[in-house]
Amino acid sequence: SADSADSAGSANSADSELSAVQKWKDTTQGYMSTPVVLDGHAYLHLRNQRLTCFDIASGAQRWTTRERFGKYMSLIRQKDLILALDERGILYLWRATPEKFDLIDQRKVSDSPTWAHVAVSGGEIFIRELKAISAFRWSAPGAPPSAPAHSL
Repeated sequence: SADSADSAGSANSADSELSAVQKWKDTTQGYMSTPVVLDGHAYLHLRNQRLTCFDIASGAQRWTTRERFGKYMSLIRQKDLILALDERGILYLWRATPEKFDLIDQRKVSDSPTWAHVAVSGGEIFIRELKAISAFRWSAPGAPPSAPAHSL
């Protein structure tokens, strides 16, 4: 749960132009993932392999999935869609909404471990596998990827 920041949460220095004051703190443990932020909410992969949504202003958790996903997961966002790749080679597409977890689709895109961050450029998704990199073309806006466009 979110706690109010106290003076120990301040990172200000008279010699620095950088100022940071802690607004809230939650003991939920994110794991090997950077949160994705949209419209005042942060979406995060957790150490317990679940996904969660936080209200940024208050620190309140809006939802946490019951389902567990991969051990590691990279997240990227385009508009209100989040694309997530776990280390098992499963690519997930979900809608970023604070009301509920809204999984649109998922696809197995690699039989090799995929520990690197997923990348998107234009209509292509790049997946770094253990011994290769693959490019996938979106089949339609907002749809999951189709077969590899090419593999290096």
